Amino acid sequence: MALLTDSEIRQAVEEGEIEIEPLGPESVQPASYDLRLGEKAIVTRTLEIDKVRERVEQDEAQETDVAEAGSISIPAGAFALIVTRERVRFGAQYAGHLGLRSYFARKGVLLLSGLQVDPGFEGYLVLGFANVSPRSVHISYEEAVATLEIQRLNRPAAEPYSGVYAGQQTSPEIPRADADYLRTIETLSVSDLTRALLRLSDNVSELSNDVGQLARYVKVVWIPVAIAVLVALVTVFFN
Repeated sequence: MALLTDSEIRQAVEEGEIEIEPLGPESVQPASYDLRLGEKAIVTRTLEIDKVRERVEQDEAQETDVAEAGSISIPAGAFALIVTRERVRFGAQYAGHLGLRSYFARKGVLLLSGLQVDPGFEGYLVLGFANVSPRSVHISYEEAVATLEIQRLNRPAAEPYSGVYAGQQTSPEIPRADADYLRTIETLSVSDLTRALLRLSDNVSELSNDVGQLARYVKVVWIPVAIAVLVALVTVFFN
């Protein structure tokens, strides 16, 4: 199994062994291809701590037309599904490996999709991103978001890809089942989670102070009173 270099990627495309459409010449890297943000994306909602407490009714997360909007924003703590700008097709002797561009990894973004593109796969790729940073991450339409390494196998696959998504990703759309699931997800943003923890810490400190003050009050006021009452009762009893 050999990893294709830039010239081998172009040659494989020209000979029709693999297909990347539309091919971005600037996206061909020394030993990979940079996949770009495509036309559709869904970003899960993030709720402020007060809304979580109230549990108010929220609108569903809506699919974004990225080409029209120009970009997407993934809030801190949110998850997003995006469709790549490129549609790919691999012959039976080729496989791909997906990775996140280091630019976004340094911003605290994780790539959570399956990392392999099987021989025989054809269609648009749907990628999952999780923003674990404390800030929103913005991605522009057609911005390079992931790398695709292409490998030539020692021999063609006997049974090319025929899995659950075979024939379902021929258009740049997020699969219906994935879209329906994401629309119902609510996440707490990292910043709100941090504030919630700080509030909890403050409440614990205040409670500790209150308990300490109560203990001092009992020691200073009620213990002498209790002793005085006990002495009075003893005096009355023995007299």
